[in-house]
Order: sequence, then C-alpha cells, then structure tokens
Amino acid sequence: MNLKVIHIVFVGSAVLLALFFGGWCLAQGGGYAVGAFLSFAVAGVLVWYGFWFWRKVTTPEEEWNRRRKLFRTVPVVVGLWLFGSEQAAWACSVCYGAAEGSMIDAARAGVWFLLGAVFLMQGAFVLFFLYLRRRARRYREDSRKDPVPPWWSTVEEPLKS
Repeated sequence: MNLKVIHIVFVGSAVLLALFFGGWCLAQGGGYAVGAFLSFAVAGVLVWYGFWFWRKVTTPEEEWNRRRKLFRTVPVVVGLWLFGSEQAAWACSVCYGAAEGSMIDAARAGVWFLLGAVFLMQGAFVLFFLYLRRRARRYREDSRKDPVPPWWSTVEEPLKS
C-alpha cells in the first residue's frame, strides 16, 4: 500500500469520525450544538482537503481506472449492506437498555478516552507536517543563499589509488 492510499484512508476515517461525533452531539441536544457545528465544519474542511489532495497526486489514467473499478463494486457493496443487515444488528443490548448505570458510565468514559486519543494523534500528525514544512522552507531559503551546504566542507576527499 502506497503513501497516497494511506493518506486517503486516514483523511476518510477522520471525516467519518467528525460526522459521527457531530451526529452524537446533535442527538444529545442542548449545549452540544456548538460541538456538532464545529464537528460538521471540520468534516467539510477534511472533505475539501481530500479532494484537493486526490487531484494533486492522481494522473488522468489512474482516475479513469479507479472510476471503472468503483462503478463495478459500489452497487454490489450497497446491495449487500441494504439486504444483508437487520435492525437488531445496528445497536447492542446495552444501548436498548436503561440510559443510566455503571456499564453506560464506563462506555461513555471509554468513548471520551478514545476520542481524546484520536484527536491527540491527529494533532501530532498536523504538528509533524507543519514541522516538516517549516524545515523544507528553511532548507529552500538556505540553498538559495549558498548552493553548497555548510556541512560539505567537513567531508573528506576520497583517496585516489
């Protein structure tokens, strides 16, 4: 799997996480409306970024081959999903029960912990790429001033025999 596919999968999963979190905030109501709005805004920005990235790295031939494969597989997947799933499989027995209790509290704590971990990792990725961008810009500016890097003078001449 190449870096392009990993990047698209990562952005796609971040969009799904933002949409699900926004839906959860809407279901909670009240003061969670701001979180829902921000989450949907982040999902929109991520979708825009995903399309921008895809156009940047894809050749027209690759795009045509991808569309051909997609038009063959999407109807099959949607059909299997619609006809193969039951309503009972969409939620667990805990979700059907009471909204209070130690299991529900533990599940909420687990969800918040996992959301925090995901946001922490995404923040780390953003900071890492900003660091790389700043480093590349600094290297580009240094190479314009002096095309020979400063460490080049420390390299020894090879011995000729």
